[in-house]
Amino acid sequence: MMTNTPAVEWFARPLKDKIQIWQFTNSRALLMGIANAENGVGTCFNAKCGGTVWDTIREETSWLDGQEVPGPFVPLGHSPGQFFPRMARPIVGDLLNEFNNVQARLPDCNSEQRYLRNAQTQLEALVSDLAAICRVVEPSKATLEVYGHEIRNLLILAATEVEMHMAGIMVSNGNQKTRKNTKSYINLAEPLRLRSYAVRFKRYPELNEIKPFTEWLRDKPTASLKWYDAYNAVKHDREGHFKRASLSNAIEAVAACAILLVAQCGEAGLSDDLKRSITVEGEPWPIEDCYVAPQQSTTWTPINHPDLC
Repeated sequence: MMTNTPAVEWFARPLKDKIQIWQFTNSRALLMGIANAENGVGTCFNAKCGGTVWDTIREETSWLDGQEVPGPFVPLGHSPGQFFPRMARPIVGDLLNEFNNVQARLPDCNSEQRYLRNAQTQLEALVSDLAAICRVVEPSKATLEVYGHEIRNLLILAATEVEMHMAGIMVSNGNQKTRKNTKSYINLAEPLRLRSYAVRFKRYPELNEIKPFTEWLRDKPTASLKWYDAYNAVKHDREGHFKRASLSNAIEAVAACAILLVAQCGEAGLSDDLKRSITVEGEPWPIEDCYVAPQQSTTWTPINHPDLC
């Protein structure tokens, strides 16, 4: 005999000092993370004959006063424990993050330690190479278009590292295509919110914050990334495009590497050594896009991002 399993939806209810996680079915709304919530006051609502769960909440509380459904409840895009590989996001319903839904974390960061340490070491080397160049050319508005062989080498190394990160994220999310380029990489812009990130180099106060992905366009996936387009040009034709190996483009490429580390692993993406040199900040995540901590019998489970696989 077949039975109908009730459809489950997940909602967040933001409060002043925390974010509650609620499980909704057609007949019941239950607050998670509370012992004996089924019998508590304000922790469980059951639909009454001829009505819905929302009707019960409106009748027994003031939460929906003057508001349409779902009122203060925010529909969540993830079920508890679901996450995208190598994509850090804030986690709601997590005691480690109970009072702050801004800081992004990667749930399985421990399993990515070898990858992370190698990436940090490479970025540390890039930052060191940039520092060596800047001991000769002080970075300022007047010098950003300076170009040369060492700057070209830094631009190529940093942009190649960016490609490595992007390809790795896509492979981790089920994309097995052997040929990848900016037409496929741009699919990472929204899931990782790359356009929102800004980098500051602490040693160079004359530099404004750097947002290397902010103008990335789908219809011009290479040309709209000025520093990446320059990397392609100087890699294949140094003689014809040497001037594009500028200090500005090299700095943006290094900043892009830093952003991709933070976008993948959150604050843990930057080593202590890197944090002494750079800061990486992004805009707050909307609650509906956050990960939901495992509830009851669920565990962290990787799922492929639909835009990548």
